[in-house]
Amino acid sequence: MFPGDASMNGIRGRDFAVRIVKIVAGILIVAGIIVGLQFMLGYLQVKSTPSGWQIIRPPDEVYTLLIVNDTVWTGGKDGVILIDRTTGKTLPLPGSPPSVSYVRSIIKDRQGTIWIAHDGGIVTYRNGNWTVVAPNDTVPFTETLSLIERRDGIIVAGTTGGVYSFNGTGWKSLMSPGSPSIATADAIFEDRDGNLWVGCVSPTHGGLYRLNGSTWTSFTESEGLLHESSRAITQDSGGAIWVASGFAGTGGAVIYRNGTWSSLTVDNGLAGPATRVVYQDHMGRMWVGSEYDGIAVLDHGSWHVLTTKDGLAGQEVKFMTEDTDGTFWLGTNGGLNRVDRNATLFS
Repeated sequence: MFPGDASMNGIRGRDFAVRIVKIVAGILIVAGIIVGLQFMLGYLQVKSTPSGWQIIRPPDEVYTLLIVNDTVWTGGKDGVILIDRTTGKTLPLPGSPPSVSYVRSIIKDRQGTIWIAHDGGIVTYRNGNWTVVAPNDTVPFTETLSLIERRDGIIVAGTTGGVYSFNGTGWKSLMSPGSPSIATADAIFEDRDGNLWVGCVSPTHGGLYRLNGSTWTSFTESEGLLHESSRAITQDSGGAIWVASGFAGTGGAVIYRNGTWSSLTVDNGLAGPATRVVYQDHMGRMWVGSEYDGIAVLDHGSWHVLTTKDGLAGQEVKFMTEDTDGTFWLGTNGGLNRVDRNATLFS
C-alpha cells in the first residue's frame, strides 16, 4: 500500500457516509411531507363534511361496531377503541384489557357480556372484568372472524376452517361429516326462521352456506351468486336475504326471496361491483356498501351513491348500524362516520 492509499480510502469512506446520510435525510424529508399532506387532507376532509355528518378519527379503520348505551365500541386493525356516542370523543378502555388487534366482530349477549372476536381468539368483557376465552386448551380454535348470539342464547363463532357453538360450558363444531368445507366463516347471520347463514370471503374458495337444523346447503355462482366471495348477510323487512358479494372488479348484491335468487350490480345503481355491507335502516331504505366506491342507498325505488365527497370517512364502508336516536354509524377504511338522522343524505 502506498502512503496516500490510506488517506484516499478514508476520504472515500467519508464521502460514502455523507451520501448515505443525504439519502436517508431525503427519504425522511419526503416521508415527512407525505405524512404532513395526509394530515392536512384528513383535517380538511373532517372540516368540510356536510351539516349533520361527522368524521371521527381515531379509529382509523373500522371493521365492526357495537353501541351500548352511550358508548360506541369499534373494532379494527388497532384493536378496540371506544367512542362517546353523544360527543364523538375517544374514551379509555375500562379495567385492564388484554392486547388485541384486527378485531372482526363485537357483540353483546343477553346477559350483558361483550364478546370480541379478533385474529388471536376471543375476549369478553363484563362489569369491569376481562376474560380471555381463546386461545385456551379447551377451545378448538384461535383466529375468530365472526360472532352472533342465536335466539336461543347460543353463541356461535365463525373461524378459519369452521363454525362452532358455545352452550355456556364448552364449544362444539357445527361441521358434521358430509358438511361443506368452509375456508373461513367471515360472516354469520341467523334469519327469522332460525336458519344460520355463513359467508366466506375467499376469492378462490368462497361461498355462501345455510344451516337448517343439522343440514347444510351450499350456494355458489351456479345457484345464483354473482361471486362466491360472500362478505355480509342481512334480512330485510319483507323476509328476503341480502348478501354482499364480490372481489376486485366483479360481484354485486344478491337477494334470496322465496327460494329464488336475483342480483344487483352497478348497472342497477350500486356504487361499485364488489360489495362489502348490506343494511336496512329504520325507514326501510337499503344500503349497499362497495369495497372501493362508496355506498348506495335505495330510497323510494331510486339508488343514490354516497362517497367521500358527500361526507364518508372512507370509500369502503365495512359496517353500519343505527343507535336509539336513529343516528347512523358507518365504519369505513378511513375512520368512523356519525350521521344525524335529520342530515341531508342526497338531494
